[in-house]
Amino acid sequence: MGTLKLEDRTAEYQWATDVNFDGIRLEVLSSDGTTLFDISILDDGHITVNTFGKEVAANLIEAAVEIARQPR
Repeated sequence: MGTLKLEDRTAEYQWATDVNFDGIRLEVLSSDGTTLFDISILDDGHITVNTFGKEVAANLIEAAVEIARQPR
């Protein structure tokens, strides 16, 4: 688990381990520990964001994408 630190907020994140697909998934958690949104990066480079129908600040999504792109 890690922490995304922005000017106005922090959010915890974790790497999803219960998924089976060709890529990686980063789950960003809300303050109550539920998944706020996730970032999926397939091995071919395509990136998807699933916000589960919630509004999420763009700077939080951008920060999560940058974390997901870093080598693990």
